[in-house]
Amino acid sequence: MNADFNPAAVAAEAVAKATTPELKRPLHREAPPAPPFPVHALGALRPAAEAIHTITQAPLAICAQSVLAVAALAIQAHRDVEGPIGRRPLCGLFVSRAESGERKSAADRLALRPVATIEKEWREQAEAEAGAYANAKEAWEEARAAAKRKAKGNKSEIMSAFDEIGPEPRAPRSPILLVADATPEAIALHLADGRPFGGQFTAEGGMVIGGTGMSDDNRMRAGAFYNTVWDGDPIRRNRAMARSAFLPGRRFTVHLMMQPNVAATLLSDDVLGQLGTTARLLLVAPDSTAGGRLYREPPAAAWATMNDYTDRILAWLRKPYRTEGDGDVLDPEPMHLDDDAKGLWVRFHDAAERDLASSGAMASIRSWGSKMPEHALRLAALVAAVNDPDTMMIGKDDMAAGCTLAQHYAAEMLRLSGDATVPPDLRMAHRLLAWWQTREQPRCHLAAIYQLGPAGLRDAATARRIVGILAEHGWIKQLPAGTEIDGSPRREAWELVP
Repeated sequence: MNADFNPAAVAAEAVAKATTPELKRPLHREAPPAPPFPVHALGALRPAAEAIHTITQAPLAICAQSVLAVAALAIQAHRDVEGPIGRRPLCGLFVSRAESGERKSAADRLALRPVATIEKEWREQAEAEAGAYANAKEAWEEARAAAKRKAKGNKSEIMSAFDEIGPEPRAPRSPILLVADATPEAIALHLADGRPFGGQFTAEGGMVIGGTGMSDDNRMRAGAFYNTVWDGDPIRRNRAMARSAFLPGRRFTVHLMMQPNVAATLLSDDVLGQLGTTARLLLVAPDSTAGGRLYREPPAAAWATMNDYTDRILAWLRKPYRTEGDGDVLDPEPMHLDDDAKGLWVRFHDAAERDLASSGAMASIRSWGSKMPEHALRLAALVAAVNDPDTMMIGKDDMAAGCTLAQHYAAEMLRLSGDATVPPDLRMAHRLLAWWQTREQPRCHLAAIYQLGPAGLRDAATARRIVGILAEHGWIKQLPAGTEIDGSPRREAWELVP
């Protein structure tokens, strides 16, 4: 008998071969590649999107999404759109999906340059007004106190004196336009005490989706709130607040950047889906540019383009907004479609409606598809307003641009709708496999997986469960107990299947 013959090892190998599937099964269906963003439909925003892409080398779709969201933020206080479906605001709910390292923050920071400038101007204005406000408030309080002393408890005289003195002086408005991870209640307070328009922009969308405002107990209320601001309806605020309020004429735009796992959680949420919040989202999820972003000095022309863009957006932010009543209720001027634009929109609407049928192209995203014509209308108005700040008419070319953009967002929703339903464990198994395949050593033991592997696998039980998925799908095979790896015998170890 061969001295090297080991019956136990031979038996273990036979068992492993017998229990290892012959074919590897995909963990889940991969989403097809992202379609290119139609930057030609951005009109006057196109140069800025391309300049940000040149400077940061972030995916072009992220750059385009950023400037489009900022345009909505700046214009929403000044323009609505009046179309065949009625009057609609120009605010939006934008979502950008990309892995860490895709330079989301860098792109958004450049797009938000005009916002940083206007907030600085507002801070200086508020500081200049602070002294006068403090004096006015002290004088007001002293006048009321003197009136009470003079009236000696006579209620009618006190009320008459208070009417003559007038209301309490108003504090300088908050210089903050943007909030990041605020709850809907905090956003409502922001719109009540500050200016009647604002935005929620953050490169850490997971802080919003995973935060208190979107917890299991609060998700329905949060979804309803975002629906309300997208619809332009009055905000009713009466829960867990220092005071109740009815806030008509407010405008609010959102741009959340998030990682794929957070976006999947958002898109697959049944509560938000049934409320229609998901149908109001405009989502981009471009392919990665990592690995090809070799250093290059940004050309001076790109920075000049960014200066032109900043001036264009600042003009909207500095422009006095039209209001009703006490000055806190926005009354944006409505833009209208010319006859050619209306005809194009009607054809687009009818084509989208036919695609909602059970056998239609948008049957799987019917809720979003039902709002696709409205998305196109809003986007066309934004493009028209950016192209010509003085126009109140939306032409055929503007409408064509809005339809093109809406079709892109529809394609992204269709592409990602299946990916959003992938269970978290399968998604984690995919991450573990990708990590494992980059290792020089195809063999790996349990401790190495939860100590060195992807984040989310930091305990033995979770790592063992996810490894089991890879084994079940034929990507790895278990090694005999006692196999030596990294200089020690391992009780639980596996090897990649070639």
